[in-house]
Amino acid sequence: MTEEEYTQEDQEEKIHDKIAKHAEDVSMTATIVSTFVGVGATLAAPTGLSAIGVALGITSAPVIVTAAPIIAGVAAVTGAISCTAFFYSKWKNRKD
Repeated sequence: MTEEEYTQEDQEEKIHDKIAKHAEDVSMTATIVSTFVGVGATLAAPTGLSAIGVALGITSAPVIVTAAPIIAGVAAVTGAISCTAFFYSKWKNRKD
């Protein structure tokens, strides 16, 4: 086996490691963004009479409060994808 063939085969075998690493990076970024949005939503949440107005539908909640659960869901999904890629990569490395 020539060095070029070995290098290409080695690169193809380790692609799952690269995918797992990129998924981890995306997951960490989404988690950090979700944390900041959650803190912002907590600070921007209506209180007192404005909370009653939001509950009655007279006024609307700030966008960050409405978007926080969606962004948290994205962080959870990317975390699940990252974990799946990590364990798949770990399984592939043990298999070899």
